[in-house]
Amino acid sequence: MNMNTIDTANDELRVKELLTYEVIDAPQEFAFDDIVDFAAEITGCPTVFINLIDAHRQWAFAASGIPREASQCDREDSICNLVIRQNDVVVIPDTLADSRYASISCVCNAPHLRFYAGAPLINSKGFALGTLCIVDFEPRTLEYDKVEAIKVLARQVVAHLELRKKVIEAEDSQQKLTQALEIANKAKVRSEEFLRNILPEKVAHEWLLNQEVLPKYCDNVTVGFTDFVGFTANTSATEPALLVSTLNKYFSAFDELCPQFKLEKLKTIGDAYMFCSGLPESARHHAVSACLGSLAFVQTVAEINEQRKSQGLEPWGMRVGLHSGAVMAGIVGKNKFSYDIWGDTVNIAARFEQACEEGRINISEATHHRVKAYFDCSPRGEIEAKNKGMLKMYWLDRLKPEYAQDENGMRGNDRLLSMLNLKSI
Repeated sequence: MNMNTIDTANDELRVKELLTYEVIDAPQEFAFDDIVDFAAEITGCPTVFINLIDAHRQWAFAASGIPREASQCDREDSICNLVIRQNDVVVIPDTLADSRYASISCVCNAPHLRFYAGAPLINSKGFALGTLCIVDFEPRTLEYDKVEAIKVLARQVVAHLELRKKVIEAEDSQQKLTQALEIANKAKVRSEEFLRNILPEKVAHEWLLNQEVLPKYCDNVTVGFTDFVGFTANTSATEPALLVSTLNKYFSAFDELCPQFKLEKLKTIGDAYMFCSGLPESARHHAVSACLGSLAFVQTVAEINEQRKSQGLEPWGMRVGLHSGAVMAGIVGKNKFSYDIWGDTVNIAARFEQACEEGRINISEATHHRVKAYFDCSPRGEIEAKNKGMLKMYWLDRLKPEYAQDENGMRGNDRLLSMLNLKSI
């Protein structure tokens, strides 16, 4: 067969269309087997194929009478290769008697086909995907009604191929939809996890539910600030990446401690770390929790500083300020929003931190009043606050022995932690 007679451009489109059915080399399917068996029965021929023709070969999707692998051959050795260029059934009573087919390999060589009838499988776009072909090894004729039956069965093959294609497309669409939903759900989970990392759990839940958080007046909380003494000098004397890495080490340790004492980290501003106890949910012993957390911060900084000393690095001195009172809490911003608090309590806590000394915790009279039954504190004079006059200050020295787990009074014992509903650390 001379392949040069093929319209190459059109055949490339035909093969491309065939490949969209995802049928080449597909497993055997009973629906198509039934068609070839029925075709063999009504024509009385021993062998029927559903042959598909791609760019280089003929391949049987279904066969009756012999294994479908028997039909596979190079395209130029196939009679079906001629039929796909026709619009109607091709009937060849005796292949050896017709010069157009006598030299084709399957005729002049094994299996020595003598009779052939084939109907092109033409889809709705006008492309012939292959043929429904009936063969015999002896010359014969085929009555008109049987030829018409072959046409009907060929249309049934195409209809089944179209249905099969739609099922595959639907399954593929369903799979893509499922994958898209999984990706969307994972993104949603990541977004919610991120939101819960930057907002208190209760506030994050309110935001996810309502897409807004109403401002809340909290009449009894304790606000705390920490910062590092001489940080400005460190900034100018330390390589930036190392400076940020060191700051991150301290702040990451604080982040791990906050949940243990039911403290809410609010934000970091430069070297300052701001936290609060008693919001978004009120807590009876908020001041005690804030003091316990502050002692843990001081102890953690001391431990990190010991590591730095062993490495020949300068320790970072930290100070803490606490004040108890009322605040307004809410979310500010539209895109890069944050949860924050406002009020005199915040300003006074910051003022007490600024008036503190390295390695110490400076608390207000309001905080002292709430924690003096559990902690040893030392008066240390007064400080003037804007619009507030003179405010008394106290050093938070340690836990009272009866509430301390260690001799230095830095960690609460089970008695105290049970009262606060905290876990031992």
